[in-house]
Amino acid sequence: MNPAPNILDKIPQLEPDIPVDGFAQAVFTQHLLWGGLAALVVLGLAAWLVVHIIRKRRGAQTTPPPTHAQVALAAISRVEEDLPAIRECSLRLSLILRTFLEAQAHDSSLYETHEEFTQRMDSLSGVPLSCQNATRDLFDDLAVCKYAREVEGSQALVGELAQRAAELVNNITREQERLAAETQQNGKEAAA
Repeated sequence: MNPAPNILDKIPQLEPDIPVDGFAQAVFTQHLLWGGLAALVVLGLAAWLVVHIIRKRRGAQTTPPPTHAQVALAAISRVEEDLPAIRECSLRLSLILRTFLEAQAHDSSLYETHEEFTQRMDSLSGVPLSCQNATRDLFDDLAVCKYAREVEGSQALVGELAQRAAELVNNITREQERLAAETQQNGKEAAA
């Protein structure tokens, strides 16, 4: 029989002269490299975020939201471009003007029928006096057009109604600004 091999002879031996300091230096350098790379990525993301927030705030400050008049005028301009049938035109212009008056003059005509609007005693109380008759006249004409038949030449009437609506929006805005400036001036004079 063969003698049993010595198990201790089968265990490999490590090289005795490998310095431990070399391993420690390589691991430290590798950790330093990855840590520095991670720090650069975090700093880059933070810088990008700061720049993005600053640009967003500057952009928000330089472009104010459109005024109620600008929104109304843009919608009226779209009606003029579309040249819809007279009934659709009157409905669209009426809704545009009522929305404008609700936002600009705090008038509740947006939520009323034409009959309710004309019967309400305080209708258009937020609209300057110099613009109230023109507003009522335009709403009356729009109500008549709402029930009118489509006739030859009604496209010209659509253009005329859109121009009157745009003029009305501009006149109301201009008159409100004038009255506000006058009130401010009177307040300064009274305080002085």
